[in-house]
Amino acid sequence: MFKFSMLHLPLFLHVYLITLIIYTNCTTRLKRQLYEQFSEFTIGYKKEYLTNSSEFLKRFEIFKDNLIRAKYLNLAYNVSDKAVYGVNKFADLTPEEFAAQYLSGFKRNKCLSQKQPSSVIPRNYKSLDIPQKVDWREKGVLTGIKDQGTCGACWSFSTVETMESMFAIQYQTSFISVPQLSVQQLIDCDHGNNGCKGGDICEAAKWSNVNGVVNETLYPLTDRTETCKTVSPVPRVFVKDYFCNSYRGEETEMLKLLAEHGPIAVAADATTWHNYIGGIIQFHCSENINHAVQIVGYDLTGDIPYYIIRNSWGSNFGDHGYIYIKYGDNLCGLAVEVSHLTVTGYQ
Repeated sequence: MFKFSMLHLPLFLHVYLITLIIYTNCTTRLKRQLYEQFSEFTIGYKKEYLTNSSEFLKRFEIFKDNLIRAKYLNLAYNVSDKAVYGVNKFADLTPEEFAAQYLSGFKRNKCLSQKQPSSVIPRNYKSLDIPQKVDWREKGVLTGIKDQGTCGACWSFSTVETMESMFAIQYQTSFISVPQLSVQQLIDCDHGNNGCKGGDICEAAKWSNVNGVVNETLYPLTDRTETCKTVSPVPRVFVKDYFCNSYRGEETEMLKLLAEHGPIAVAADATTWHNYIGGIIQFHCSENINHAVQIVGYDLTGDIPYYIIRNSWGSNFGDHGYIYIKYGDNLCGLAVEVSHLTVTGYQ
């Protein structure tokens, strides 16, 4: 056996070396492709890294981890119209960094009123006497997508956006356009909430009912908590009536609100939105709410019914700033805390 092994050793080494070279080349090629992909990411999203710096290399490793996570999410379920996960503006953040910077904005207070959850999740939405599709984006009652940056004031964005929408629905004419109201005013002045450190949509509606919100031009957005500024007596929009309920097990009521009333503000669990690119979120989303958004419609016409979600992470996130989430299972906790309201005209 010893003599046989020695005779075949050169052949063995030759095969081993060829295998090693092929493996090394494949590994090197993969690393190069990943490096090029990351470089394109840093340029596309204007990331300020110094090439080959320690920060660049650190973010490169995180980027690779996010690609692995996105691949897992994409392969976990084989269903139609499912969400797609991959490289987005947050692809260089760890889950912990993403949560600290973008999911610290919702501090839930006790809802102003409560609905008792049904024991059966409604499935008979097809028989409801409402349109099978409602999309308020098509009705000219929304302002542009906003970007909260790393300011955890999603509670203010979603509430003010809903006030803007309801003003347009209630008062818009050919002479009155959709108002741009001040998100920053609530961030600085609503002391029942915590500015960029978090807040609650119910508390925000309550504050706006008492104090009113001025136009954005009078109190512009800075995306940081500052001292509340005194605004001279100028016309402002007040919340007239507001309701904050849990609709667990009663999501058909949310559809009715969206169809017959208008957009609504809701709390959400946005943990897995970290890697979201597009499609309908159907899995990987709990009820542990940590964010607030605006629901601006729904679509029941396809195989997968879904809500149309307006986020406040800029138009370069998701589908031009929007996310789609499956209806009917309280997915992402959308039915946990729902705020709907009406507003006054300028007073």
